Amino acid sequence: MPIVKEIHGYYDFIWIVILKGYGWFSEVTIRDFCEKNDIKYRLLFQNLKLKNPQIIFFHLKLLIFLKSLNADLIYDSYLGTPHLHLLSSFFLNKKKFVIAIHDVVQHYNMNHRAIRSLYYNFLMKRYDNIHLFSANQKKQFLTKYSGYKKNLLIAPLCLKDFGSMEELNNRNNDGEKVDFIFFGIIRENKGLDILIKAVNMLSKKYGKFSVTIAGKAADSYWNICENLIEDKSFYNLKIRTIDKNEVANLFRTARFLVLPYRDITQSGVLLTSYNYNVPVIASNLPGFEEYIENGKTGLLFEAMQTESLSAQMELAINMDDGKYSKMKYELSKFVEMKIRASSIAKKYAQYFDEVIESNK
Repeated sequence: MPIVKEIHGYYDFIWIVILKGYGWFSEVTIRDFCEKNDIKYRLLFQNLKLKNPQIIFFHLKLLIFLKSLNADLIYDSYLGTPHLHLLSSFFLNKKKFVIAIHDVVQHYNMNHRAIRSLYYNFLMKRYDNIHLFSANQKKQFLTKYSGYKKNLLIAPLCLKDFGSMEELNNRNNDGEKVDFIFFGIIRENKGLDILIKAVNMLSKKYGKFSVTIAGKAADSYWNICENLIEDKSFYNLKIRTIDKNEVANLFRTARFLVLPYRDITQSGVLLTSYNYNVPVIASNLPGFEEYIENGKTGLLFEAMQTESLSAQMELAINMDDGKYSKMKYELSKFVEMKIRASSIAKKYAQYFDEVIESNK
């Protein structure tokens, strides 16, 4: 939404939104956003599940509409599993098509990982114009598809805003208690078990910290994590779907977000935390190292090493307010330089202009 708000002024632009009956945003939210910002839009409603074979008719309807636009460029972040991109060559010119791909390599232990890998492999070979969201993803792409000549856009995700900063100034930074937060869908690749083991270690030394775990359990992995908890008095557990109106309040008292991931492409949760100027403790994976300078804008630990995470959380617990304020200041500078929507939108516009010009 921040990119759409910035980019529509560059072009004769229409935003096509697929609503599936779940997710952060309702029909009313989208309509209000578009009308407030003078954005031309079209809403399409996907009422069928992907495994329903009749969904092919929905994808055909979308392709027919796209063809009718006779657009100079189409940017797609929908992915239309499974039929849309199998059929797109009959309707659209792939030289005028840009596809956004978030995961060059599928996440560790992801459900249906083999099938997803095949599908994404098809997309990355099928299209010439591809948007990747980080330097790490670009590196993985160039390694895996070294024999393919592709026109790549490298532009990160924007900050994710779920409420104004003015509402979030009363943080618990008085030194009495340090609040950590783990936020997002709970899957094995997110490494929540590593965090819980680190908390078990710290709870034997400190009493002045707490951990909020907020997010929906994707599978039985949460049961494994819950059984690892030795003392629930250190936790605030919200194991359910988190409404978008709740997200800002989760960061109200947070001192640090903790991301103990086993693998990472890019993290929307990190960008939510950065929106509220909350530093992050994360695994030292390339996808995080792009966003965190250890000891300056946040803290990094050795991936999958409980003792290393425990040590960095201990550092956070004992960090004085002066050093913490300095870290928040450095984080705000990084965000201003690298992740503001206006600067990212310029990358989109430059890339789109080049694609359009090459097809004249």
